[in-house]
Amino acid sequence: MTGILLDAKLFRAFSAGHFALRLDSNNASDFTMLADADGGRIFADVVSVFEGGLHFPRKHLGFPKYEAFEVPIGVAASTGLFNWVAASWGASPDARDGAVLKVDANFNIKSEVGFSGALVVETEIPALDAASKEAGNLTVRFQPEFIDVKPAAGKLSLIQAKQKLWRTSNFRLQIDSLDCKKVSRIEAFTVKRNVATLVSGSGEVTLTPETVEFPDLKVSLSPTSAATWFDWHESFVVNGNNGDSFERNGTISFLSNDFKTELSRIELHNLGIISLASNPGDASSGIPPVVADLYCEEMVLAPGLNS
Repeated sequence: MTGILLDAKLFRAFSAGHFALRLDSNNASDFTMLADADGGRIFADVVSVFEGGLHFPRKHLGFPKYEAFEVPIGVAASTGLFNWVAASWGASPDARDGAVLKVDANFNIKSEVGFSGALVVETEIPALDAASKEAGNLTVRFQPEFIDVKPAAGKLSLIQAKQKLWRTSNFRLQIDSLDCKKVSRIEAFTVKRNVATLVSGSGEVTLTPETVEFPDLKVSLSPTSAATWFDWHESFVVNGNNGDSFERNGTISFLSNDFKTELSRIELHNLGIISLASNPGDASSGIPPVVADLYCEEMVLAPGLNS
């Protein structure tokens, strides 16, 4: 079976331009401006059926299917959006309704793609690099139960929009009893929520959240501050002291440009070190960094403590 697009308007709605994500009601003031938006298309599989006496198959479409949306958001998004993403990492994720809007330079709404019963299924954290000058975004992917293209109408008010610039160099890692002052990089990682899809005989879709997959972390740091890391590696990996009581907790903080205000944070629970070694292939500064691989049992996305 192959898939075909059922409504070309959805493709046009997400061509180049300005975007916003609005959750819940049409007059909600809690929305987030987006640098881009993708997905949200309605499509269907082509079903081939062979009939007696014909040398070719008859074809028809199956039930409509709804493509996931993918949007980049800041680490200090609107309260509703931030809470929705944070809940998707926990035991009781929220299903939300809303719309992805395309707006012009004056914030007039030019197109609206509504969705309902949506669950966040992936949150991608970009690579954090102390030497980077790039603006940073989290990439959020959410799967709806239903998509509806609506007439464009209205204009957004930016009074309630929460916007704070953030660079991927503005981060801080802290782990219990480890020297993290010279951590230079954390590789990109993705938190995934598994979702089961049930389609009724009439084609109605129901999404049920299942388990969460928290990824391993890869951390680069200067060898001049790696002594506590080597001590932990020797104890945890070499000597086998790796039960629950030897795991550690920590945080990744996303910071404003003054490096004082914490915009948001990721709490890291039950970290264990897997490997630790110098990386001679990355010696741009002349001294190869030390690279640590860590597992993490649970991550919690939370607002900044002083934001």
